[in-house]
Amino acid sequence: MKNIVTCDDASALPPASGSAGVARRLGGLGRHLLGGAALVALLATGSVAAKADDTNAELAAEIRALKAQLHHLEQKVDKHSVQIHQVQVKSDSFQAQAAPYAPPVPWDKKFHLNGITITPGGFFAMEGVYRSRDQGADFDTPFGGIPEYNSPLAHLNELRGTARQSRVSVLVQGNYNPDVLVSGYAELDFLGAANTANSNESNSYNPRIRHMYATIDWMGEGFHILGGQTWSLVTLNTKGITPRNEDIPLTIDAQYVVGFNWTRTPQFRLVKNFGSQFWLAASAEMPQTAGITGCGGTTIGGSATVGTAAIPGAGTAVCNQTSIGGGLLNQTTTYSFNHIPDFVVKAAWEPTFMDRTVHIEGYGLYTDLYDGVEPTGFPGTFVRHDTSGWGAGGSIALAAIPHWVDLQGTAMIGRGIGRYGSGGLSNATFNPDGSLYALPEMTFMGGAIVHATPQLDLYAYGGEERILSRGVSTATTGALFGYSLPTANNSGCDFIGGTCAANTKDVWEITAGLWDKVYQGDFGSVRVGLEYEYIERELFSGTGTSAGLTAFAGSPRFNEQAGYVSFRYYPFDPAPPAPPLVTKY
Repeated sequence: MKNIVTCDDASALPPASGSAGVARRLGGLGRHLLGGAALVALLATGSVAAKADDTNAELAAEIRALKAQLHHLEQKVDKHSVQIHQVQVKSDSFQAQAAPYAPPVPWDKKFHLNGITITPGGFFAMEGVYRSRDQGADFDTPFGGIPEYNSPLAHLNELRGTARQSRVSVLVQGNYNPDVLVSGYAELDFLGAANTANSNESNSYNPRIRHMYATIDWMGEGFHILGGQTWSLVTLNTKGITPRNEDIPLTIDAQYVVGFNWTRTPQFRLVKNFGSQFWLAASAEMPQTAGITGCGGTTIGGSATVGTAAIPGAGTAVCNQTSIGGGLLNQTTTYSFNHIPDFVVKAAWEPTFMDRTVHIEGYGLYTDLYDGVEPTGFPGTFVRHDTSGWGAGGSIALAAIPHWVDLQGTAMIGRGIGRYGSGGLSNATFNPDGSLYALPEMTFMGGAIVHATPQLDLYAYGGEERILSRGVSTATTGALFGYSLPTANNSGCDFIGGTCAANTKDVWEITAGLWDKVYQGDFGSVRVGLEYEYIERELFSGTGTSAGLTAFAGSPRFNEQAGYVSFRYYPFDPAPPAPPLVTKY
């Protein structure tokens, strides 16, 4: 009897903790009690057999005592069984109510609404520029408009500070079905200027559309449609031919770099990808014949024709007009006549060489230059002219040293393509009959980006744009027509008040800068940028070259230097990735 384990012997229970431990301990206690009861029964049986010669009274008394003890143990077992059940019920209820622990997931800074994902973007900026020569410009340097030294502006410095390059954007995406993605993207800044815009007191300028377009992507079939305003198809991409993957120079200057080929214009684009290495695309884009020398009211001295009838004598060439009266165009600027869009076709290929993916592009461009002539002496007669322009170009982008050095290059040659270069050179001039002459031109740009640290990027670019021919011809009257006549008077290009009549032949630039990400975390990123530019503009040669410019063989040159600084906050930048776990050996 001394070896029976009772419910008071707590040391016989295994250690445990929590509600589950309590249940296990009570269950173990019940098993000990039942085992004790069985042992008592066995001992009782043995006692009866050993003492068969005792009297019936003693045997009956002992059996009654054992039965009482067994009954007492059974009551305790039933009581502990009820307690075990109550503890188990409470434990199950607690586990059902308490969610398993999971670490907090950081907000991805996107909004989700009925299957639509909304991704905000943009930055707040405060920027400044200091130029060695005043151009009366904000943050889009007119590279082809560096003032000649005969202008007072060439002898004055220029300082501008602005927050107008701050930017807001939003990307809206939704899957029509698992194969079809529909997207809309909008991006605006404040570098536009309405008729009332000024910097006098309120510094009032209107928002400007940079991008505003919609896309439909059939993923499985590899077809993509874009409609709206965005980068021209001639602009270099970093991946395939896909929007928001353009390889744009990192410059603070909003006009980028001389030799960089681009426009941002309304267009309709079709793209087909063949796997992940080859893309074909075509676009119809809004045209604009910009920078026509002598455009509007120029008197020509050749002959024009209507049908097969010759119209002798001079006339008045018309190649653009000032918007007056109705409509929603700017009332104080000029727009070219257009009746055919610019067409661009492009192919992109991404082969792998030496474990490096190289992005290679080639494209062709067609543009139509449209104008008309009102011949003198023939009232009611108007002659229309179409002049074809074209361009052919290519680009390349690669990680020369992965994660360290990225390189890019782009080049184009053609006629009437001045609008597509950052230098802003002329597209065309006049023929004697009043039709437009598409100026031949070449452009190129190269650049390198060094990722010195995860926070610091260094960049350098260089580029050039050059008009290859004056396009000079002689009318029947003996008058010369073309771009920058050889008879242009350049005798006073190097002193204030002198005459400097030639037009721009060439502009080139070198620029370098850095972007330092001084903060990156859950609240976005803060970046500081610095940039230096050196630009040189060259004119065609003329007559009476100034003595101070004879070293350039009669082709006057003018330079400009500029320094930029930028402070930007990107609130929607993602937080940096977590550092890798370090394992000790």
